[in-house]
Amino acid sequence: MRELPAPGVSLPLVATPTVALFAGGAAVWALGAWLALTGLAPLWATVVLQAMATVTMFTVAHEAMHHAAGRLTTVNALLGRLAMPFVAAYGAFPPVRHLHLEHHRSPGSHGDVAGWTARAPGWQLPLRWLTVDFWFMRHYLGRMPRRPAREVHETTAVATLAIGALCTLVAGGYGVELLVAYLIPQRIGLALVVVLFDWFPHRGLPDWPGPDRLRVAWAHVGLERLASPLTLGQNYHLVHHLHPAIPFYRYRRVWRRNVEAYLGLGVPVRALGGRELSAAEYRASRWFPPRPAAEPPAEPPPRRLRVFHSLLVTEVERIGSDAAAVRFAVPDELTDAFEYVAGQHVTVRALVDGVPLRRSYALCPAPRGELRIAVKRVERGPFSTVVTNTLRPGDRLDVLPPTGEFTLEPDPRRSRHYVGLAAGSGLPPILTMFTRALETEPHSRATLLYVNRSGSTTMLADEVSALAKRFDGRLRVVHYRTDEQDPELRRGRDFQPVDAISEVLAVTHEQFVRGRLDTARLSALLEGRLHPAKVDEWFVCAPRTLAEHTLRVLAEHDVPSECVHHELFDVDTEPVPAAELSNRRADPPIRLA
Repeated sequence: MRELPAPGVSLPLVATPTVALFAGGAAVWALGAWLALTGLAPLWATVVLQAMATVTMFTVAHEAMHHAAGRLTTVNALLGRLAMPFVAAYGAFPPVRHLHLEHHRSPGSHGDVAGWTARAPGWQLPLRWLTVDFWFMRHYLGRMPRRPAREVHETTAVATLAIGALCTLVAGGYGVELLVAYLIPQRIGLALVVVLFDWFPHRGLPDWPGPDRLRVAWAHVGLERLASPLTLGQNYHLVHHLHPAIPFYRYRRVWRRNVEAYLGLGVPVRALGGRELSAAEYRASRWFPPRPAAEPPAEPPPRRLRVFHSLLVTEVERIGSDAAAVRFAVPDELTDAFEYVAGQHVTVRALVDGVPLRRSYALCPAPRGELRIAVKRVERGPFSTVVTNTLRPGDRLDVLPPTGEFTLEPDPRRSRHYVGLAAGSGLPPILTMFTRALETEPHSRATLLYVNRSGSTTMLADEVSALAKRFDGRLRVVHYRTDEQDPELRRGRDFQPVDAISEVLAVTHEQFVRGRLDTARLSALLEGRLHPAKVDEWFVCAPRTLAEHTLRVLAEHDVPSECVHHELFDVDTEPVPAAELSNRRADPPIRLA
């Protein structure tokens, strides 16, 4: 998918409108059942009430499927399971969630329910809508042998209990009451659910099914104040596909906030009456959100000259058995030139054994007027070996002003959860970004997943521990040690066994885990504490193999691409970034050896 704008809304701890929708739906359903059983209202009226309650309850379950009912996993799991009996008592929540998410992972595929309910001859559609639960059963039974055992057990138990209860009621002479108070309204309600969530937003798309996920659903415009409450936000179902973890009551706000970006990406727009609108037609229509008056363009900031400056080394500090932190003093006249955004790097130049070399290093946290880089020694790496072994305070190095786009610019008005995955020398940019963000954004928090071979080779370990304590619960660090014989892996340092539930739910500031951060562990985090709905932005800075593996797992768990920022590097070389090659000058570099 092409780059999407950030939705611009955050997920609350508990989505109060969703909880209220559940309570209201349960009350309406109970009222309809009572009126039907007592005969105080005509059957058609009670069926309408209960069918609408079924739609309401599916909306609650749908929110829970996408973890959009709040940041708490337990709330989503509970609401989803409580809502399902009102939709289909014999259907467990986990299998329905699995098949629904297939619709998002592979729209238009054989396992996509919308393809079956929205693209068929017209005379077949009502029959398909009324029997959609049988479609779910057929597809899930084929997958059941490959599904997790706990999910299969829950599915079997729920179906057995529900069918047993239905048979008991019929055998006890309550078949008519069961038909009137549950089966008929539920069947009609299911058909309405399919119309609202599948047929209405997906019908008639000319390029669907196809590879472009931006064109998987319509944005219906017009009569929003009436259409949004009547459809429970599904008139902007496209927004749900672009940002699945956004609560249904925020779809319209997200659409209006990012409408220009969406139109630029070519999303499909349709008037509520059914006519497709081009981007130009929509902009010219009365439905297009009014834009604020244009402000005069701001003066562009002066362009920073990217030339080397000789900076004095004031400190060389050992920060691991094979790494050192180098601190530079920045003269007052160069303070503006060396201002940097958290996450940026500088290029350092020197003459090593007669060979001119330059290397780029991310900036570590440092006070204004100073620069600080962390250098990890690379085997047979001439530059890093000299810096970590022979560089001393009082030496001078040529340094280019900071640059780079792997950055985070904090905003004190934000409240976000940032997650960083760093390995080895990938720590400095993430540590700088998180330090700056937590200092500037008092309501934000961060989680750092830090992978190293052992404690002795962990860069800035003491600084990481100090920051975790300083931010007192707002920064949580999980260390993964690939050397399972590492002496630091002992219970005195919050060591957790491989399969401990605390690996997902731990609340300690620092946690130490034996072994690699493999697919199973990362998946467990993404299904629990670090569920995509609970994380606003991901930052990945690691060796190429680990970084690419991480990005693949994040994509498989539907983490939006616009929320993932990454930087790759190779561990066995000292590469020169291509962007820096154009900055070579004739000035002689500083001699280091």
